[in-house]
Amino acid sequence: MNCNCCFTDFLAKCNLSVQVYAQLSPLTDYTWVITDKFGNIYQGELTTDSDGFWQIPVDELPAGLLTQYSGEFTLQVQDTGCKPVKFKVAQEYDCINFSVKGGTYEKNTLGCNFSCTPAAGSQTQLFPFTNDDEITIEWTSGLLAALGNSPVIQVYHLVSGTTYQLVDVAIQEVFTDGVLTSIIVENAGPATGYILIS
Repeated sequence: MNCNCCFTDFLAKCNLSVQVYAQLSPLTDYTWVITDKFGNIYQGELTTDSDGFWQIPVDELPAGLLTQYSGEFTLQVQDTGCKPVKFKVAQEYDCINFSVKGGTYEKNTLGCNFSCTPAAGSQTQLFPFTNDDEITIEWTSGLLAALGNSPVIQVYHLVSGTTYQLVDVAIQEVFTDGVLTSIIVENAGPATGYILIS
């Protein structure tokens, strides 16, 4: 059963750009799509940074669109083939529903940049690798506190240009006295990409 699951957030006094902490593949091109309460659709191009985050310049939207009277907006992301993609904001979502609040408070971000410390198992960590056959991640006390003892591990390989693809590779979790101490990823040959752990 598929559902359209949206993260809920808000903006306030956002004048220059919207920083979106919704994690996608790093250094990859996508299209953002914003739908307003009337069904009007706005879109623009984005390229993620090395952490997989991105921005929407406010000047790419009609003047006066983002006001406290505008109602709710829905933000979605598409790949270069116009297919909707999911992104991570502590967990996977299809979209972000947001509104704009009035007042003097300033907030130009959507999502969470993981500098906050949510409960164990609700954060995401990125481990890039270059031309590696085997990667060992030591599961330190900090990672254990942030991501828990049984994290979700996804491996992405660079397949061409700036395109990364989720791959099925051998992953070994090493435990000592029931506590995770390291994660070993075997790429079955040299590969470049990143490991996404949540």
